[in-house]
Amino acid sequence: MIGKIFKKLFSRDYGLPSTDFASLLGYKTWKEAQGNTTAIFFTQADDCWFTTELPDGQWAVWKEEGEMPYPFTLFAARNEAIEHLRVLFMKSALPERNWIEEVPTKKGKALVDKETQMQILLLGNALQFSCETLGVKDMRIREYSEVFTVSMEEIYDYALNNGLPQSDSMRDPLIEGFHYYKKDGKWHTFFRERGQTFDGKNFDDEELGKRYIIKTLVQLSGTGLY
Repeated sequence: MIGKIFKKLFSRDYGLPSTDFASLLGYKTWKEAQGNTTAIFFTQADDCWFTTELPDGQWAVWKEEGEMPYPFTLFAARNEAIEHLRVLFMKSALPERNWIEEVPTKKGKALVDKETQMQILLLGNALQFSCETLGVKDMRIREYSEVFTVSMEEIYDYALNNGLPQSDSMRDPLIEGFHYYKKDGKWHTFFRERGQTFDGKNFDDEELGKRYIIKTLVQLSGTGLY
C-alpha cells in the first residue's frame, strides 16, 4: 500500500527540471525515466530513495529530496545498488516497514524464442545479440542468462535434427577459427590461428563427433553458460 502511494506521488510531472533530470539519467523524457525507476525505502521525513535502471545498463541511486535535478550515484549492477541502499537503511535504524522495494521483472527471457537462441549460440554473435536484446553496450554489467534459456541438451537435439551449421571455415581451411568436416566416414576437427593448426581430433563415432562440434561451437559463443 505504501509503495503504491509513493508511486502515485512519484508520477507527478515536475516540468522542465524533471526533463533535465531525465536527460542526466540518459532518458529523453521524465516518463521514460519513471518507467525504469523503483522506490526502495522512505525516511521518517517521508523522503524516498529510488533506483533507476539506465539505458546503458548501469543503475542510479538517488533520493527524492529538495529540487530537481537530484544528485545520484552510479552502480554497475542492480544488486550493488540495492546493497548500498540496504546499508544506508540499516544505519538509519528505520522500521522494516519503510523498506518497500519491489523486484522488477527480468527482461529478455520471454522475448527470444528457443530456436533463435540456438541459432545464435551455434553460429552467431552472442555478444551483439545480447546487447541488442537488452539494450546495453557492455555485457559485463548484465547476464547472458537473461537472454539464453535453452539447455545444452536442447541445443544438441536441435543441431542433430537440423544438421550442423555451415561456416566459412568449412569452405576454406586457411580461415582462422574452429574447423570441422567429415571425410571417409569420420569427423575431423581442428583450430587454426596465426597460420598454425592445433588440437586436431578425429571421431569414428558419428554422434560423438557431432556432440563435440556442437559443444565447442556453443562454448566459443563466449556466454560462459555451457
